[in-house]
Amino acid sequence: MQYKTTVLIANGIMNAGGTETLVMEILRHQTGRIRYILMVHYQGEIQRGIFDDEIRSLGVEIVYIPSVGSLGINEYCRKFKCMVDKIGKIDIIHSHLNANSGIICKAAKMAGIPYRISHCHADIRFRGNRANNLKEEVKLQVLRIFVNKYSNHYWACSHEAWKRLFYFWKKEVVVPNMIDVQKYLSTSKHKQEVKATIGMKGKFVVGSVGRVARIKNYELILKAIAILNKQGCETHFVCYGRFDAQKDAYCKELQQLSDSLGITDKVHFKGNTINVTHDIKAFDVFLMPSITEGFGMAAIEAQAAGIPTLLSIGIPRIVDVGLGLVKFMPFDPKGWANEILKIQACSTVQDVFHEDIIVAFDKRGYNSASMVRVIEDKYLEMIH
Repeated sequence: MQYKTTVLIANGIMNAGGTETLVMEILRHQTGRIRYILMVHYQGEIQRGIFDDEIRSLGVEIVYIPSVGSLGINEYCRKFKCMVDKIGKIDIIHSHLNANSGIICKAAKMAGIPYRISHCHADIRFRGNRANNLKEEVKLQVLRIFVNKYSNHYWACSHEAWKRLFYFWKKEVVVPNMIDVQKYLSTSKHKQEVKATIGMKGKFVVGSVGRVARIKNYELILKAIAILNKQGCETHFVCYGRFDAQKDAYCKELQQLSDSLGITDKVHFKGNTINVTHDIKAFDVFLMPSITEGFGMAAIEAQAAGIPTLLSIGIPRIVDVGLGLVKFMPFDPKGWANEILKIQACSTVQDVFHEDIIVAFDKRGYNSASMVRVIEDKYLEMIH
């Protein structure tokens, strides 16, 4: 059998998220030129992700390793070497774990992997008190040393994410996040059908997709929803993304805020979904009020579905694919409420032509049908 270039993809648990979407698109559209192995990091006991079964069905082996944080650097490097010895020759490691990629690339170098990609998916920022932010910033700068010392290829989902993690003299490679556009294409009829399947039949739905975390700034949406409902504009907020209502302090804060605003019955945190290509079609308006994002994968998913999209000024402008669907907004709940009201009141909103969507995504490199070959070309160029 002819040897194939082997790429070890390093990530966390494979649940729904922007990074995971990119990884899944690479695996779904692989051309057969590369042998992929997925290395999943976990804490405590091995945790299965919602995509694991599909990954295996695509012919991709999954190996599991405890996270750096749970082992420490030296023990992690030892376990990593043992794992590589069992797998056999690996040509490239492609780590998607942001600042932690430096430790992973250190272990990879010690294990003899010659080509080491650190891939940054976030414009890494901290939101907390000044002392905590300082502590996290110092930690980041230490991890940057590892990233820039032990990686030899430096990729990011946007320029903003790239410059936050890598030193300016390194070679910048921007690999935009991508989706299978055909799966998102929708019509008004589809919207009504999907609303019915998620229990929102006849409702005006604003929505978001992303883990429930403080950086996502979901409290802004809740305040905007409260304003709209107080004005007599019945509006429901539906959010898909992982959360732990029992353990996570931010989840509890959002629950308390919903209660205090009197909108508990209008707020629906649905958790993870493997059917985002279907479920997002129920949204009348897509919202992303994040403090910052490295890219904002869900924003391009919304545009692929032809959904009017409101984004915070913390989102990179490159996510606007040029279909006239996007508006960038300051962090003001009243402004968001007013803009949502305008969209709801606009009876002239038309379905975006599917052909226009496909052309726009192809032009910007956001369509996985064409971009996975480009990524694999980059892999093969490294070793030749």
